Amino acid sequence: MVRRCSAGVAILALLAGCGGGSGPLAGSRTPAPSRTPAATGTAAASAPVLVFFQRQGAAGATLDTFTVRRDGSGRLEKRYGGAGGRFKDLTLDKGELPRLRAALAHLPRSGSTLTSGSPRSGGAHYLLRYRGRTFTAREGGVVPDARPVVRVLDGFIDGVGVQRVRRENATHEP
Repeated sequence: MVRRCSAGVAILALLAGCGGGSGPLAGSRTPAPSRTPAATGTAAASAPVLVFFQRQGAAGATLDTFTVRRDGSGRLEKRYGGAGGRFKDLTLDKGELPRLRAALAHLPRSGSTLTSGSPRSGGAHYLLRYRGRTFTAREGGVVPDARPVVRVLDGFIDGVGVQRVRRENATHEP
């Protein structure tokens, strides 16, 4: 009987995530998106999402995301493999939103992969969500029609094409 109880407790612990955090997202890698301005502190957070972009593995154990909203605002989230993360609400530079929309218009109409050939190992992996579709790609093998989109969104993550920080917070202070 004791053995069965111990096995049951172990299984429940695994299912719970054993993350040491609290709240509904403790075992989750990515937080659920918030749609209310009160939850994010900015009115622009309620603008509809245009595109979501994720870059994983560039320069180590990183998971960087950038969400662009239809009004030209954006949300940068950088996570550092267990060492916390930084979160910024940004505004795109003037002219970046039309440039991004033009690049998005050239995405392939079918399929979900934006990779061709055999990219080198160790490069970044990309995930892009646009108009209800999810695309994936690997650094060094992005198909020509998708390169402008990846280049622009990757630049936003690196601070290129963003105008100013409207709000910033971090999980850990440096």
